Amino acid sequence: MSATEQQEMPPARGLGASLKKRLRRELMRQTHLVERVVAGPLTPQVRTFSETVFMWENATLKRYVSREPRRYETPVLIIPPLMANPVIFDLRPGHSMVHHFLDAGFDTYMLDFGNPGEDQKDITVEDYVTDFIPNGVQKLLEVTGAESVSLVGWSMGGIMSMIYTALYGEESGVKNAIVLGSPFNFSTMLPFSSLAGLVITPLRAVIGQIGNVPGELTRAGFMAMAPLGTLTRYRALWTKYYDREFVAAWETMGEFINAFFDYPQEAFLQFLTDFIRDDKLRQEKLVMGEKTVKLSEVKANILLFVGTGDKVASPESVQALAELVSSRDMTVKYVPVGHIGLVEGSKAPSLVWTPMVDWLAERS
Repeated sequence: MSATEQQEMPPARGLGASLKKRLRRELMRQTHLVERVVAGPLTPQVRTFSETVFMWENATLKRYVSREPRRYETPVLIIPPLMANPVIFDLRPGHSMVHHFLDAGFDTYMLDFGNPGEDQKDITVEDYVTDFIPNGVQKLLEVTGAESVSLVGWSMGGIMSMIYTALYGEESGVKNAIVLGSPFNFSTMLPFSSLAGLVITPLRAVIGQIGNVPGELTRAGFMAMAPLGTLTRYRALWTKYYDREFVAAWETMGEFINAFFDYPQEAFLQFLTDFIRDDKLRQEKLVMGEKTVKLSEVKANILLFVGTGDKVASPESVQALAELVSSRDMTVKYVPVGHIGLVEGSKAPSLVWTPMVDWLAERS
């Protein structure tokens, strides 16, 4: 055999290995496809066990149960957005923000606002920050015996967390606050802020007829903000159908996307006008509980996450919080993810969840 022929042999063997790899992937792709059609999701939709601590109206204060010992005195309370199903914080075994907190030794709670019924269409944002959240925090401190709490708020949950903290000051009991992708400068969120002024009148008439804003409309709005993302999501599923973990993650994310809660009619209209159109919160013109909300009165320790790929809340609108509060302990982290990627996704554990628990551990 010539030297030239000997040099050509390894690529031939490499080609065989590559072919075997492709065949194996195709076999796994077909296996997973059949399994999903016949038996259902590849990953059982199992949640972290929780117990109900307190219920009022349509809200529930839940405590997540863990075998891990509690290492920190300050409990964690998660505040979700109004329209988002709280399952986003606890999607599946082995990949859950809630479980991440529990494993780190934090006593972890969730304030689940629930899916509002037609009889709750008159609930406003003011009701959430002057009634629901204060009641939840007070009950949490009562049952734990803790002197303070760490709030974790994503999107509108972060906005309401900051409003509550500003309104009640030291009486809020908030020692630490983690804010994820929450906009505070709506003047930078073009064209949404401009469109709000144009559509508010016809929207008010339409919503007055249908009641609460259906979750399907919220879902459609999220998808419209990133239409290419929706298309590539299905393409990625077929491309990686051989990867069981990827398919499982795709399934659980789909469960969240397809299960948005309804938006209380008055809360939606108030958010559209007072926040998006008029930008009252940033300008200290927002009045709630007969008191002007001044973010400059917030002094709690804050960890702010800004998603540089966020198409829902622009990075400029989110990072504005750092300039509005009076917190001496203010940390801003920029992470290369989108709006949902701040709380769920392949990058969330390393880029968001771990930095969160490390930051809290030093302040709890």
